[in-house]
Amino acid sequence: MNQDRNYWKLGITIFVSLSATVCFFFLIFRFGEIRAALGIIRSALQPLFVGIALAYVLCPVEKRLERLLGRAKGLGRFARPISVLLTMIAALAILVLFCALVVPQLVDSISGLVRDLPKLLETQLEKLNRYLKSDNDAAAAVMQMIESSENSLLAWIRTNLLATVSTVATSILSMGSALINTVVSVVVTIYLLLGREHYLAQCRKLFLSVSRNERFNRAVFEALTQTNRIFNGFISGKLLDSLIVGIICFVCLSLLRMPYALLISVIVGMTNIIPMFGPFIGAVPSAFLLLLVSPMKCLIFLVFIIILQQVDGNIIGPRILGNSTGLSALYVTVAMLLFGKLMGFFGMIVGVPLFATLYYIVKRLAEYSLRKQGLPADTKEYVHRKNTELVQEGAAGEGRKE
Repeated sequence: MNQDRNYWKLGITIFVSLSATVCFFFLIFRFGEIRAALGIIRSALQPLFVGIALAYVLCPVEKRLERLLGRAKGLGRFARPISVLLTMIAALAILVLFCALVVPQLVDSISGLVRDLPKLLETQLEKLNRYLKSDNDAAAAVMQMIESSENSLLAWIRTNLLATVSTVATSILSMGSALINTVVSVVVTIYLLLGREHYLAQCRKLFLSVSRNERFNRAVFEALTQTNRIFNGFISGKLLDSLIVGIICFVCLSLLRMPYALLISVIVGMTNIIPMFGPFIGAVPSAFLLLLVSPMKCLIFLVFIIILQQVDGNIIGPRILGNSTGLSALYVTVAMLLFGKLMGFFGMIVGVPLFATLYYIVKRLAEYSLRKQGLPADTKEYVHRKNTELVQEGAAGEGRKE
């Protein structure tokens, strides 16, 4: 009987191994087709992902409103629907208010830029022309650069213009699809806010039905709780921090009588969502606009951005964000480089909380392994102690367990 059972286990092992090998080679040889299919699935489920993200961002506001309404008499079971409705109305009102206040001024700034840009370029070209007349060698080098740029532009027009026009036409036609996706995302957000406990309970039920290891389950739930804390603290704090930075930038640029103050402030505020380097990324196009107007104003703006980044990084940011991620500056840079390469601009924004979550999980696993070996878990213990001392301590700890 035991021999038959061993043969049965051996057969199952061989079958699973062969199946895994076949799947591995199938993934290799059909990688392009699988990637295309995953792209179609991602495009189809994009409204769902957007709805989940919106629900996650709006959930703290809805919870607070629900607690306030729950204290009122007669609103017991209606507290959640009313709080969800008020949350969606508030989000829509903020969006409309932002568009009503900012968009007209942005349009004016961009219209003024388009109107003044030829004159600004002409002025700079005249200065360049006067300089080139006094230096023949520099003139020859610049003319060679202009001819090279002109040839490259003509080549691009011949090869890529039709494709660009086709892309623009496709984008215009896809606006209807984007509107439908937006409506679906809002509906998904409302459903998730109304029944968040039910959907979370289904996820827990499914997970516990598959995993039966109590210690592993406890570790997973603890990691998810920590992940939620990190993302909540980072997203809400970073949005508030970026709003404050944008307002400070607008006020200071207005006092300095800088042109395009609102447009530049919006750019700086939006890019400030990116940790550490956000203001500098937003300063590049803004400095170019000011350079066309006045090199001195451009220099003043760059000095102001450096001061603003220092104030935000050392005073405003830490007070708002606190230690929500627990990452050092080096790890923040690594997170931005890694996830920025993998996920683009979106990865630069969410890369820090994602990396913080991975850092937390690896840290807990490392500390658990060290404690099992009888070694200290505090990093400070490893600063001045020699490797041989740590190895001997670990061996002693293993010996005590035996």
